[in-house]
Amino acid sequence: MSILLENLPDIDFITKDSEKIKSEIIRDFEEAAGRTLYPGDPLRLLLLTFAKYFTLLRNNIDLSAKQNLLKYADEGFIENIGALVGVERETAKAASVSVKFTLSEKQESTVVIPKGTRVTCNNKIYFQTIKEGEIKAGEVSVILKAECTEDGDIGNGYYEGQINKIVDTFGYFVSVENVTLSSGGADIEDIENFRERILTAPEKFSCAGPSGAYEYWAKTANQDIFDISVSSPEAGVVEIIPLMKNGEIPTSEVLESVKEICCADDKRPLTDNVLVSAPEKIYYDINVKYYISKSDTTSGVTIRKKVSDAISNFILWQGEKLGRDINPSRLIQSVMEAGIKRIEVLSPEYKIIEYNQIAVNENLQVIYGGVEDD
Repeated sequence: MSILLENLPDIDFITKDSEKIKSEIIRDFEEAAGRTLYPGDPLRLLLLTFAKYFTLLRNNIDLSAKQNLLKYADEGFIENIGALVGVERETAKAASVSVKFTLSEKQESTVVIPKGTRVTCNNKIYFQTIKEGEIKAGEVSVILKAECTEDGDIGNGYYEGQINKIVDTFGYFVSVENVTLSSGGADIEDIENFRERILTAPEKFSCAGPSGAYEYWAKTANQDIFDISVSSPEAGVVEIIPLMKNGEIPTSEVLESVKEICCADDKRPLTDNVLVSAPEKIYYDINVKYYISKSDTTSGVTIRKKVSDAISNFILWQGEKLGRDINPSRLIQSVMEAGIKRIEVLSPEYKIIEYNQIAVNENLQVIYGGVEDD
């Protein structure tokens, strides 16, 4: 969640404290009836039953009111808030890939590859060409763009040459293979990412000159874009660097989509030369040794599991944001919170990461040093 939203105070639209509601109901009745309702009094028990339903009603009223606020809005409600500023939640998208079709030999006339020609890797996931293609006379191959027939990330991750079977064959066909990694498929936009876009939506009402406007439009290219760096290294040049969810590096298809959106005539100032590129990877190693207190021996298995999780979370935290410095202090803090006695960190060392770089763990060595006296 955005720091701006996180820093907003939590609010309640109505009192929901069940004990306070009970005391108010009983007190008001006693004042109106002129008698005391002691514990066990049937009328008191009846009023306490009403208090239970009043508490539930007040909770529902508070929840309903909060759904009108961006900080609290949930599924269904947040889409309506987005509509107020012209922001729609990104639907699931199909993965795309470039596919090379090859003929058995050169032909004297053009060979047409129909739109929708399907290819596959395993006869489970299919890709189809998005437009009609032609292999000109005297040529033996052509590269066409294809999309997965299923939305979501199910079509991502097929490496070059893995999609090599044709379903809808045509004359003189001999082979097919993908020449790029399939990517760009995404499930429906994460609600927190959508919440962030709604918050920054006012930026889009300006031509994409401010960095916030470029960030907004760039994120509409793919709902898995988690972080964006927008800078101007020189006059008239805008450099946009996207980073995907979980610190993944964007593929060429995602970069192309970002550039296409940000360079549209109704978004890019004429004087801006927009450059879109992937972040530079800065590799680092983790080499640590930790010890557990003797008094915590019985919890050793649990602590070691927490240490493993803490290091995994650190790696994710370190790599999910552009320009985040490599910070061993954060690693020490995370592992210490797992319940260990002490930790020796041989690597990483503190390192400054530039705005166009991302820290990526390369080698991982975690050694359990055993038990020590308290």
